[in-house]
Amino acid sequence: MNTLSDRMRPNLAGLDVGVGQVLLWPPVNLLSLLSDLTKRDPHAIIAIDVDPDRPAHVSRAELWRRTLQLRADLATAGVGRGDAVLVCLPNSSAWLDWHVAAASLGAHVVGLPPHCEAAEVTQVLQRARPRVAALPHGLPGSRLPELLREATTGGLAPPAVAVVAGPHGEPPVDPSGYDVGGGAWLPSAATAGMPMPVTSGDELAVAFAPSLAAHLESSLVRLAVDSARAIGLRHDDVLVCAEPLSSPLGLGAALAAVAGEATCLFEPTLEAANLLAALSRFAATHLAAGGESVSRLARKWHDTARPPKAPKSWRWLGVALDTPDMAEFAHRVEEELGVTVSGLYGSAEVLSPVALWPPDSAAPRRWSAGGLPVSRDIEVRVVDPDSGRPLPPGETGELRFRGYCVVDHYLGEQAGPARRVTEDGWLATGERGALLGHGEFRRDGRIAAAARD
Repeated sequence: MNTLSDRMRPNLAGLDVGVGQVLLWPPVNLLSLLSDLTKRDPHAIIAIDVDPDRPAHVSRAELWRRTLQLRADLATAGVGRGDAVLVCLPNSSAWLDWHVAAASLGAHVVGLPPHCEAAEVTQVLQRARPRVAALPHGLPGSRLPELLREATTGGLAPPAVAVVAGPHGEPPVDPSGYDVGGGAWLPSAATAGMPMPVTSGDELAVAFAPSLAAHLESSLVRLAVDSARAIGLRHDDVLVCAEPLSSPLGLGAALAAVAGEATCLFEPTLEAANLLAALSRFAATHLAAGGESVSRLARKWHDTARPPKAPKSWRWLGVALDTPDMAEFAHRVEEELGVTVSGLYGSAEVLSPVALWPPDSAAPRRWSAGGLPVSRDIEVRVVDPDSGRPLPPGETGELRFRGYCVVDHYLGEQAGPARRVTEDGWLATGERGALLGHGEFRRDGRIAAAARD
């Protein structure tokens, strides 16, 4: 099968020592990934939490200590195998703590933006039944405690609330104001010397709202390693995470940076001006974003008389969806800055990014959503949406995927993924696209409901 790994330059295929060595040893789970990275270089910066005055540079050793302490706190709170943990935080390195700690206990994270709506909160409580909810302290405009209280008035079990101050905040003296009926507590300060926990099994590790498509921990780790290699991330790279970490691309990009031994750059507001400023201030090399985010970045770039000066280090922009102004912005970025712009593909059902374009692909095709699968273990085909008959390259139909990336379960649904996965393992995406030859494909949009009935 033709995949991105087969098309990459040698130094992007793990043959050059400049590529993160993680690509040469598949980690067992998220905890072992972080453990191995920390042993290799405990002082390396794994994340930067952006702040106008006090940016926080987080070392691997610090993240490791925080994760083990949070794991102990979650275990004390009763979190165990098969439990859900709701995380509603602004983008920061704390998301890495919560994902790794929860997964090491056999639990899964369900993420929501901190300014989410009541219906989103209610659905997660109804279908995921989280045992713990991580809420931000003192975030302007966030109504999360109120929304959780409203959602539990109908008899749903209230979660215990962990009140998270964030990388630049101070925790409250008394967290009881966040209690929604299940108690409230503050995460403990990290301490050194905690032993490596014993972990086993392969459980669900994440579920993405609103579909609550859930994936196994092994799938997250494999995609992190494969996408890091496909993007070409190295130990001295800095990747701007421009999407919420509750989203497939936000989480996928961050874990790819970790697996590639790069640094995750987290900007909590996700505002275009702040992202562009952070890109320059911290000499970022990569930025991954969805189509709407790129549109905002493009407008900010065009509407500013003196756009922020892009760093010479910036060399790659990954975009998950096509937008009307994508071609113009991509052309300008490539011509003026020498940045390679690549379309991506991913979703809650197949994780993200499961495909992207090789850097030697011709524009403007390279700017479209799609590309090559990041692993030979991920297959894509196009079928007639009515008959399911596979179509040859060039013909448009429904995109289907098979492999470790495919959703394992939908939280709160007894039928699981059976409603969209064929008996031989192909996920029907409901999206229109075409094979282009050499293993490449292009996404063209959604299939009208009538065409699938």
